[in-house]
Amino acid sequence: MMPNWIWFFWGVLLLSQCGGEKNTFAFCRDFTPEGCSEVFSDRAIYPLLPSRRDGTLRDFWNSIYFRGDRLAFALRNAYSRYSIDFDCLHGHYSVQDRAQERENLDYLELRGNDVYGLVMLGNLLEKLLSENRNHRYFAPPPFRVSYAIFCRNDLLARAAIVVELR
Repeated sequence: MMPNWIWFFWGVLLLSQCGGEKNTFAFCRDFTPEGCSEVFSDRAIYPLLPSRRDGTLRDFWNSIYFRGDRLAFALRNAYSRYSIDFDCLHGHYSVQDRAQERENLDYLELRGNDVYGLVMLGNLLEKLLSENRNHRYFAPPPFRVSYAIFCRNDLLARAAIVVELR
């Protein structure tokens, strides 16, 4: 027969593991009040049309920006060693693994223990194609986007996905 303190220890250990998986990350097309809509697995595919393809690359990415496409994410059951509130949250993204050129996420939202955020697709294309901004339009190749989300200096999630326009 086990002493009561051992039963107590096992109970506390079991309860501490309840509540679901922490910091579950998913990329998606957008989010609604219900959560992520159209979750992406390994590729985020967006339509090439409608967009402006008769001018420069800058004209192209601006037309995509104003079309409103976004690469969103959901971070479910966010957990940190710090108390998670809106003031502690921040995140950044990089394109094609250019970590030294990381940019702040366009939008972050905290709903209970869940964090949602996004970057406009036009902004991602601008970072990818900025060196060629005045060149004539050409179809951008698939490219990799990495997101990192933090509460203060505590990394909550880091994920990457390939973005493609067809």
